[in-house]
Amino acid sequence: MAIKESNNLPFFERPDLSPFLVHLTKNTKSDDEFSAYDNLVNILKTGEIWGSNTEKGFVKGPNEAACFMDIPLSSLKYVLNEANTNPEKPRYEPYGIIVSKTYAYKRGCRPVIYLSNKELDALKMPREELWRVVRLEGVDGEGINWVHEREWRVKGDFRIPNDPHAVLVRNVASAKKLREAINKNPTKFKSLPSSIIPLTVLCQGLPYMG
Repeated sequence: MAIKESNNLPFFERPDLSPFLVHLTKNTKSDDEFSAYDNLVNILKTGEIWGSNTEKGFVKGPNEAACFMDIPLSSLKYVLNEANTNPEKPRYEPYGIIVSKTYAYKRGCRPVIYLSNKELDALKMPREELWRVVRLEGVDGEGINWVHEREWRVKGDFRIPNDPHAVLVRNVASAKKLREAINKNPTKFKSLPSSIIPLTVLCQGLPYMG
């Protein structure tokens, strides 16, 4: 039997890969008093993930970009650690959107380019393309290194499907709350998720938020 090309392996044969991309939300209470849950609801109501810039996120250059992670869903608990979920200055919280890679790729979403500042200067990349770059300075555990997130980005805002595969919420109580909100006023939502998944169930618990 011939050995398959690695790129042709279905995802169920590659536990380190996923057919999905994940966008996690966080609270923006310092700007608008919105919780991470509120921001997830806003994405579903508008049907869009708004792009971040250097002021709102970690995107270089003059263009905004919407950001995703390409990691197995069960591994999200390692991203939702104590440092990343600090409520005073969170990077992520346990709420988010799942879209297929196929859908995202067709709409311009691509893996980021990991470069040190020195390498970035040497390549002389046009400022218009800097949204694609994430800083990488060392892989010794002490430098700036976010490669574990396997980030993908798309320039500007990102229109999510009218019926995204799933949304992620913190726990069962949050899932019930969101389902009730959608059932009460479905016409207010441009995107109606096919499923609502509690991360405490998917990840068999979350390390810092129960």
